[in-house]
Amino acid sequence: NSVVISTESSVKYLTYPYSDGQKTGFYADQRENRLMVAELCRNKRVLDLCCYNGGFALNAMIRGHAASAIGVDSSQDAVDASVANAELNGLAERD
Repeated sequence: NSVVISTESSVKYLTYPYSDGQKTGFYADQRENRLMVAELCRNKRVLDLCCYNGGFALNAMIRGHAASAIGVDSSQDAVDASVANAELNGLAERD
């Protein structure tokens, strides 16, 4: 499984377009929604439920200048992907 770093609106994501399944690790159809949410986040605390790869939280922090963001998902794989994408974008986990 080759990893490809994809960039959307200056936010980087680890994607897997060559994996065996149809999922790449990225929902391109949510681009406009991520940008819209980012516009509402300046100095706010953001909760990204069902975060999958952290797209909304990442946009809130990077493009929207949110005070903080936390991603929650029932899948540990999704949480791990979110953390990896945050690290890829220079966002360290804070307590």
